[in-house]
Amino acid sequence: MRVVVDRDLCGTTGQCVLTLPGTFRQREPDGVAEVCVATVPQALHAAVRLAASQCPVAAIRVIESEAGDDERASADPSPSPAEAERRERPTQTRGTMGRFEGKVALVTGAGAGKACALAIAREGGRVVVADIDRSAAIACTAQIAAEAGHALALAMDIADAQAVAALFETAERHFGGVDLLVNNASAMHLTPRDRAILDLDLAVWDQTMATNLRGTLLCCRQAIPRMIARGGGAIVNMSSCQGLSADTAQTSYAASKAAMNMLSASLATQYGHAQIRCNAVAPGLIMTERLLAKLDDCMQLHLRRHQLLPRVGRPEDVAALVAFLLSDDAAFITGQVVCIDGGMMAHVPTYADGGNSPAARPAGDTAEAAAAPRC
Repeated sequence: MRVVVDRDLCGTTGQCVLTLPGTFRQREPDGVAEVCVATVPQALHAAVRLAASQCPVAAIRVIESEAGDDERASADPSPSPAEAERRERPTQTRGTMGRFEGKVALVTGAGAGKACALAIAREGGRVVVADIDRSAAIACTAQIAAEAGHALALAMDIADAQAVAALFETAERHFGGVDLLVNNASAMHLTPRDRAILDLDLAVWDQTMATNLRGTLLCCRQAIPRMIARGGGAIVNMSSCQGLSADTAQTSYAASKAAMNMLSASLATQYGHAQIRCNAVAPGLIMTERLLAKLDDCMQLHLRRHQLLPRVGRPEDVAALVAFLLSDDAAFITGQVVCIDGGMMAHVPTYADGGNSPAARPAGDTAEAAAAPRC
């Protein structure tokens, strides 16, 4: 028995991969090797299982006993590679924790939006952290590594088709493929210049569409063939409540997110037969560090008055929803736009002023409204 550190396969600090000559056998065209613990000395069982769980390219699968090929074929004549992997995965990885064991996820915009990448890594997934900000991507990867997760940081611009192709090629080379995709990257730096239609700089429109919409499309086009080769996959596109309702500004951003909703539905419709699911998540007021720096107290108060819940959203709230939609817990959910907005989109426009009934107004609401600064 020997233990080696393979730094070429792992994108961060290397992982210990257990090698037991003569005990592995190739089972599937995807390169997965099986090791039967019945053929390994009892003293090495724990080491074999640890190696299988930490293998950076999911190249090892542990099975309990030597079942003949004929016996397996009669039980299920033609399971897909993904289904076969799920059946042979240890039971404890199917619960809430470990939902992404053996899975490879690619998350764009994962530097600023690191909560999704962290959520996937904490449940066993290996994560490609892609962001236009190299330092942010590295910081996210370092946090994942500090929690004993597996991640690879890559700096790139999703509006660049060649860069997107290289991103997915690198993910495949390092981790063996892509099972999950989160399109989180967005041209948020353009929103201060994203104005009403007559005041809108067309360059802002073009750049917003290039990143938010075209970039998402480019990533999906690279992910789909790789997911098909692995027996299926799941995609979550980060939309926005502004893609569902209009505002007095941010015309480009809202239009790009509305188009993303239909792109998600189209992808779900066209590739559902290939076991690929796609959903869009539409956040409302989620208090990220970036948003907190941009919103003054007056605007925060204005937005919070239109929520049904008494707090603002957190990045972890969105990450929990994304993780659910990517997981097998959401296996029958596809083509949907799921709002996560504290109820902001659920009510009539007059809700914050007491709705249609004076009795519905909280005590002192009228005085508060009169005293509140006008923004």
